[in-house]
Amino acid sequence: MTDTNSPIHLHARAEGLWKRQLPDDLPSAWYAVADANVAQSVCPHAATTRRAARWATALYRYEEFWRETGHTPRESTRNMATLPDDERHQGEWARYQRRFEEKLCLYQTIRLDISPAFEWDPHEHAWQTNFAACIQHVQTYGKLPHLNGADKVEFALARWLGRQLRQQQRGAQPAGRAAQLATLLTLQRLAVKTE
Repeated sequence: MTDTNSPIHLHARAEGLWKRQLPDDLPSAWYAVADANVAQSVCPHAATTRRAARWATALYRYEEFWRETGHTPRESTRNMATLPDDERHQGEWARYQRRFEEKLCLYQTIRLDISPAFEWDPHEHAWQTNFAACIQHVQTYGKLPHLNGADKVEFALARWLGRQLRQQQRGAQPAGRAAQLATLLTLQRLAVKTE
């Protein structure tokens, strides 16, 4: 069975997508070579630019952190003393990629798009992940998550949902999210009626 999140597999997918779109893009070629070198544990500076090699190495470290910990590196936290410098630097690297997205070459953009660790909008991704967990909870239990002290996961999900519903009541939810929350409430009402 192939690990679809391995560096070699991710590089191969990104290279294939890039070559179908713009194969003569020289900057993308440099980043593709650097990514291939890192994926194959070859010196990242071989046959490419130093900038591309540093970028590919940083991406590899970012994804490796995700593989080892199950979450992406943070760039800040309430208690900065608990945030290791290496993790903070990796989180800042990701923020830099998001901030300067328009300056990235096509290969970089594609490679970040397919990365299992990288999100262009981490806040939206977290919101959608929590929303999907609420949908799953309603489908499994027939009710919305509630503040169940015995179940830390359900408790956290209920707190998140409560904040979202309060924002919706105040009219502070964007239209798309408000529609999703309305769908969740409808799903919950239907689940109660079928019991």
